[in-house]
Amino acid sequence: MSTKKTTNNTRRTTRRKLKKKKLNKKRLVFLICIICIFIFGINRATLGISKVAQNIDNIKKQEVEKQKAIEAQKQYNLENEKKDALNKKYTIAIDPGHGGKDKGNLGTYAVDGDSKKTVYEKDLDLQIGKKVAGILSKQNDIQVVLTRSDDESVSVDDRVKMINSQSPYVDALVSIHMNAQLGDDSAYGTETYYRMENNSGDKSLELAKYVQKSIASYIPIRDRGVKQQVLEVLRDTRVPAVLVECGFISNPKEQQKLIDEKYQDKLAEGIAQGVLSFLDQHANR
Repeated sequence: MSTKKTTNNTRRTTRRKLKKKKLNKKRLVFLICIICIFIFGINRATLGISKVAQNIDNIKKQEVEKQKAIEAQKQYNLENEKKDALNKKYTIAIDPGHGGKDKGNLGTYAVDGDSKKTVYEKDLDLQIGKKVAGILSKQNDIQVVLTRSDDESVSVDDRVKMINSQSPYVDALVSIHMNAQLGDDSAYGTETYYRMENNSGDKSLELAKYVQKSIASYIPIRDRGVKQQVLEVLRDTRVPAVLVECGFISNPKEQQKLIDEKYQDKLAEGIAQGVLSFLDQHANR
């Protein structure tokens, strides 16, 4: 009899332990679920806060960029130059070639296998022109103006009129272009043109020499030298004026350099330093 009682008690004790284990497991699962929900909630809250902070940063950046664009537009506008009475010692006009419907020369290069991308001269002219303007505008005594500051069509005649309307206050003009070879892609290198009618008082040749030499010192190029050329933007402006053919967009290797931002930075630095050297030696003021 006592043996039966002992057996029954043992069974009851075992059942109680099993029940406790089941309860403990349920509690543990419930606790884990609560913790997971809590962690998930924290993550969601953190993500929400991060997105809000990111949005605020983006708004601030957009405002800064807008302000920069407004300031740049003021600085590079010839009409504003007139109103400001040209307070700075020197004024340099930068003329990014082509624009709008006038795409200029073009080149193509392969992307993703067989597909090709077209590079337009007008875009490279503007990119490099703005970089040159940015470098020069950091000088305390130089005011920089652009004949175009975005992808717009501006005729050569209008460019000439804009520059001559400021004469004699514009100290030098640098027109930015890309070269191309018809029917072949072997030509490469950089060259700088100056006006054909180079009278005794014109300093365009000196400007061309300074710019070309400076470019060659900043980037490894084939130096094609300085050349006279009958070009309207050079012929009809009344200031020392040059046109820089930065490279051949028709040459695949040189084209890849011209679209590279670091290469553009060095090229722009070379052009800008050439202008500064010219001003140091030949400016009238």
